[in-house]
Amino acid sequence: MSKFGREDIKTFIRNFKEASWSEEDGGFKLLNECGCEESPVGLEDNLEPYDHDYNELAGLYGPMQMQLSEQAPCPDSYNSAADLIVQVPEEIVELLKPLMEQLNIGCPASLAKAMGDVLTVSQENGITPIFHTGDTLL
Repeated sequence: MSKFGREDIKTFIRNFKEASWSEEDGGFKLLNECGCEESPVGLEDNLEPYDHDYNELAGLYGPMQMQLSEQAPCPDSYNSAADLIVQVPEEIVELLKPLMEQLNIGCPASLAKAMGDVLTVSQENGITPIFHTGDTLL
């Protein structure tokens, strides 16, 4: 059992207030999200003008890939997907954009995380199948 006591709660509240203060707004921001509401890039925009060096993504993500893949239902599939996504993240975002537009979601990472979380629970409970790729059958 966790030993999360009264002092821990008070510390959390103090830190939350400090972390949630917005000088720009002159008050508290109760939801501290990714900033998609204020983003200068809209869902209708092309990502080409959003000029970033995607080559650095592999180095930023690489140190955490092993730990994250161990939490996936299928670490090998996770690693195969991650190895591709770090090379072409803008293409993955373009694939997600129609669904983001339909759901009015501006954060592709939150959409992908929700999809992964829900599908993991669904697969673990036999609600949706796990598919073979055709070349692994014995």
